[in-house]
Amino acid sequence: AGGDEEWARYADRIVAFALERFVDDSLGCVREFYGADWKPAAGADGRLVEPGHQFEWAWLLTRYSALRGDAGALATARRLYAYGLKGVDLRAQVAVDALNDDGAVRSARARLWPQTEWLKAALILAEHSRDGERAALLRDAQQAMRALKLYLTPEGLWRDKRLAQGGFIDEPAPASSFYHLMGAFDQLRETTGRLGVDA
Repeated sequence: AGGDEEWARYADRIVAFALERFVDDSLGCVREFYGADWKPAAGADGRLVEPGHQFEWAWLLTRYSALRGDAGALATARRLYAYGLKGVDLRAQVAVDALNDDGAVRSARARLWPQTEWLKAALILAEHSRDGERAALLRDAQQAMRALKLYLTPEGLWRDKRLAQGGFIDEPAPASSFYHLMGAFDQLRETTGRLGVDA
């Protein structure tokens, strides 16, 4: 943020904590709930893994890696991204809401925001990859873009919750989704500019 070293040190502390406590090294994922000791919560809560958060942390750690020259953060970002892909329903072509820590689908419903985080992560990782890996990530980004378009309406709004059967819950569009949409748009603009590829 503005090149201030204090913010860089703060980011270093956050990333160190995330790598030490949030990321499960044995599985390569970030869980949703933790106990007071920062170990996974007991029971079903501790087994919950959201694909959207795997993609979001992959994006964050890749940005951090690029700014701080931290190859370990980039390696972790790649693992988180790969775990997030376990939550992409191959039939519906969308990132679902929730998995168990063994990769089994817990909720096949698919909210809008995981699609945006999938797109962001695929794009930024493509910038930091080469050759075949970059091409595969750009294909993932195209798939995530197709998924995201399912949620957009001709009126310029969006739908939030896609059901496993393919329809959407009829409800007002949450304003919080706008943040995710704009973040995805910004990453799309940055990556296509840096790599010279079409959106």
